[in-house]
Amino acid sequence: MTGVLMGPSDLSSTIGRRFHRPPVPSAIACLQSKDPITFSHVASGTAMPAPTLAPPVENSFALHVHHAPLFRGDIWIQGRHRRMPVVPVGGVFVFDLRTEPVAQVHEPFEFSRFQISRATMDELAFEHGIGRLGDLRAEAFEPDPVLRHLAQAMLHRALHFGPESETLFSDGIALAFFAHIGQKYAGITRAPVLDGVFAPWQMRRLTEWVEAHLDGSVSIADLAGLANLSRTHFARMFRRSFGTSPHQWLLSRRIDRAKQLLKGALPLAVVAAMCGFVDQSHFTKVFTRLEGVTPGSWRRQLH
Repeated sequence: MTGVLMGPSDLSSTIGRRFHRPPVPSAIACLQSKDPITFSHVASGTAMPAPTLAPPVENSFALHVHHAPLFRGDIWIQGRHRRMPVVPVGGVFVFDLRTEPVAQVHEPFEFSRFQISRATMDELAFEHGIGRLGDLRAEAFEPDPVLRHLAQAMLHRALHFGPESETLFSDGIALAFFAHIGQKYAGITRAPVLDGVFAPWQMRRLTEWVEAHLDGSVSIADLAGLANLSRTHFARMFRRSFGTSPHQWLLSRRIDRAKQLLKGALPLAVVAAMCGFVDQSHFTKVFTRLEGVTPGSWRRQLH
């Protein structure tokens, strides 16, 4: 996937085929244009009919966190076979995609898959103020509740909201994912603490820019560039400055704009588009979750 920006639907189909499944729930964190961090959730009520299709050979790592235990399976690394050890719930396996990993599971399975390239690891390490990370390594499928929690957050959002035009939620999860794997699987002993809050000009620029772009997609990279900060430093300072995450703050701005538009007679689909939602269904789900009523009910109560 290096050098090719794949859309969520393409990723869903590609990962599904690799594991002999139909398209699977997937998401992309566009932290950089060529090598985004990707997420997919793969599950089956039956055993694999054949070994997985080998992924492209590239300088990347795939981390699988399992949501159900596994007792029977085989793994091939660079063509060399070994039996898969017992995998507990939350167990993690790190695949180096330079080694042409292939596996076959002989029972029902469910796991989430994160993929991160070496280029992205190096870029984020630079933003954290640390040196180049070593290879990622996991020991004997040790359970990792943090990685499993991040995977479940990504899965639940993808299942509830479907494809989304803005990436702030997945960007935030991706940054947390990198910080965690750097310490647990690459041996980082510490990361510098980035303190401080935004200057008034930074807060004003962010607010004005977002208000002018509520009908489009917004990413961490967009906002960090406005504040002249790295994405990592920006994400930490944002919560200190605004008291919430960039994703929740943006949703609140979108809903505030929607309330103003709902006072008129515009169709709900038009309001959804003007406020940056994928479609009317996405708008209704977000509005109902934050306000406790549907946009239509809110409008009827208003009048």
